[in-house]
Amino acid sequence: MRPRTGEKARRVEKVLYGEEDDGLTESDVGENEMEELILICEDSFEGILTAIYRIYEWKLCDKRVKIQTGASDLCLFAQYREVAPDAECAAKVARTLRRRFGEQAWEAISYALASEEADKSQAVYETVAAGLSGRIRGPLLQALAEPCIHRVFALSRSVHRVRERVLQFLRFQEITGGILYGEIAPDADVLAFVMPHFADRFPLENFVILDERRAAAGIHPAGKAWFLTKLSKQELDTLQQAGRQKDENEQEIEVLFQSFCRSLSILERQNQPLQQQLVPLKYRMHMTEFQKK
Repeated sequence: MRPRTGEKARRVEKVLYGEEDDGLTESDVGENEMEELILICEDSFEGILTAIYRIYEWKLCDKRVKIQTGASDLCLFAQYREVAPDAECAAKVARTLRRRFGEQAWEAISYALASEEADKSQAVYETVAAGLSGRIRGPLLQALAEPCIHRVFALSRSVHRVRERVLQFLRFQEITGGILYGEIAPDADVLAFVMPHFADRFPLENFVILDERRAAAGIHPAGKAWFLTKLSKQELDTLQQAGRQKDENEQEIEVLFQSFCRSLSILERQNQPLQQQLVPLKYRMHMTEFQKK
């Protein structure tokens, strides 16, 4: 005997937040089922996962609901509700997705959430809903016939390419105090995926990676765990100014490294279009070998 729709929806709700009820009713989130409900959340990992949690908590699975990061695109015939990020709720969703879909699918979803594309939040929500509904047979990310899953896969692959570029092109320099300092400004929020790589390579070094585009920094104290922090405008300016206070030996090494790179070049075989394809111009502003003295 197949379960009734209400029972099936109830099972999915239990997966995310259990039996507890916070007393919310449908009137709290809109009575008109024909009207689209748009949840506006923070454009962050925690913000989007919290919005997904609220959809199941408020029993909106069977309604016309959409997740939107920011309020840039407003629709006239829709109801809006803001969702504040909640670390505990986001952690519950993360645990559920890892348990139900496996580490590979969770990694792909995490990378998709780091994209700057406007439709990432809706694509991730629809992918999660499809997986929890039980209609996807086999590994979740292999069901590419589903438009939402195909989109998450494409976003994940794109962000993964950005991460690989950052790993290749990030240049550290030693500043006053013996701290290694590097700046990036990638097209996706990959700082959290870059930090483990360098923490593994430089476990006994104090280093800082600054994402100036998002005013965020990854900090690794020597011999300790790394962490991320958001920066105010003043903190960002202070950190960038500190990054310009290079050690005396560092300046000499930079000159030698630039001379080495120039000596490798064969003038008759220069191919600027190919060079720009392999090392895009947007990455060169932070690369030592392309800095002009």
